[in-house]
Amino acid sequence: MQLNWHPYKYYPYERDFAKREIESLLSPASLNENAKGIILDNPNKPELANRLVYFSSIESETKIKHTEQSLLERSSGVETKRQATRYSAHGLHEYKGKFNPQVAKALLNIFRAEPGQIAFDPFCGSGTSLVECAHLGIKSVGTDINPLAVFLANAKLRALGVPAEQLRREALDALFRAKKLCPNIEPENERTEYLRSWFSVEQLLAIESLRLSIETTARLSSPILLAIGSNLLRDYSQQEPSDLRIRRRISELPILSFFDAFENAVEVMYARLKESQKTLGLINSDSVAINVDCKIPSGNEILLPQTFDLALTSPPYATALPYIDTQRLSLIWLGLIPPSEILPLESRLVGSREIRGESKSSLLKSLEENAANLPDQELQYCITLQNALSDSDGFRRQVVPRLLYRYFAGMSVAFSAVRKLMKPNAPFGLIVGGNHTTLNGTRFDINTPGHLASIAASCGWNHIETVPLQTYRRYGLHVNNATTTEALVILRA
Repeated sequence: MQLNWHPYKYYPYERDFAKREIESLLSPASLNENAKGIILDNPNKPELANRLVYFSSIESETKIKHTEQSLLERSSGVETKRQATRYSAHGLHEYKGKFNPQVAKALLNIFRAEPGQIAFDPFCGSGTSLVECAHLGIKSVGTDINPLAVFLANAKLRALGVPAEQLRREALDALFRAKKLCPNIEPENERTEYLRSWFSVEQLLAIESLRLSIETTARLSSPILLAIGSNLLRDYSQQEPSDLRIRRRISELPILSFFDAFENAVEVMYARLKESQKTLGLINSDSVAINVDCKIPSGNEILLPQTFDLALTSPPYATALPYIDTQRLSLIWLGLIPPSEILPLESRLVGSREIRGESKSSLLKSLEENAANLPDQELQYCITLQNALSDSDGFRRQVVPRLLYRYFAGMSVAFSAVRKLMKPNAPFGLIVGGNHTTLNGTRFDINTPGHLASIAASCGWNHIETVPLQTYRRYGLHVNNATTTEALVILRA
């Protein structure tokens, strides 16, 4: 059996993952790399080759068959010389720090996930891993403390089961009705007042008309269409779209109207879903994302001890991305939280930079006393950072050691909680980003993958291995906060 590479450039880790997939799924007698890809001798389960992520086609003596992954990536409309990541429902909404879908699927293959098993993602974000599980017919559960993440994840899962033609039809009907509405936007409540402060009257009328029309006329497509509208909000607000933090707009508003932009976005999503549904069919998945803090899963009827066969996630990393600041307009417009909850929610996220309800001095005391009982390696690293501070470091840098300690403590609680939910010997794969800080003129590289592996081991997990990944910077104005190192940390319960 000849497996052929995709025509795009690979990172070294992707070729490593490709071989791991083969070993896990196909168990060949041997594999040998050639210019086109990899030749397999006597694979044990050749029918599973169609699940492979990093190969474009399967070649035998009589025919060449494209893999499902190749067909899905082609369906996204991206040129074939670039890896496509917005296929199927993945491109529904922007979400910073999003899991790479190919990596998520590769992990499922490496862990030999199969229908009948249940996968868990404790920091599911916008649902990349849940969508990939659904593609493979595997039930999954995701948790996230961010209600927008949960909304988007469930909207993506819904999109897999809604015929593309129905999505388009319901969208155009909602848009037609929205153009005739004239909603009341008087500042009668906290939500409306907040939106008025970030949208002109013209734009606010448009976005509110669309929301009301979708909620009252769309049937199956309602959350999908709301997600499409949400993805446009920053472009039509008084927030500078390219800035992850709160900053008043200095760039010009788009010339294209909000309604026209929405219609265009629907057409893009329609085309992607139509093509992916030719490959996958309609998927009515029973997977779900729930708005629960994975550190406190008790009391939820889904999150029961020894429920899950495997877990995978891309957890937050310390003091990195201002998720809630970036998403606040969507959170408010969709009615997921009141404006007064923006800062409290940000402060509750693992890895948050916000300090609320606890003084800087109490955080310092926790560090000095090791209140979270962290392993000595992580405690000493935080103390080293604390001792490196000088008066020249600004207020943001002054709290970095304490915030890092709080992050490690939060991840420790998460590791302990997740382990209780896993079946014996269940694998857990984490794609973990590193970070760095500069204190008193000295750069400190934070080896987050290594620290989390150490913390997980202290919580009863077996650390199997850590695989370095080669990545690149992604985030425009906030490039200094983007991860430049990533690794796959593999654990077993």
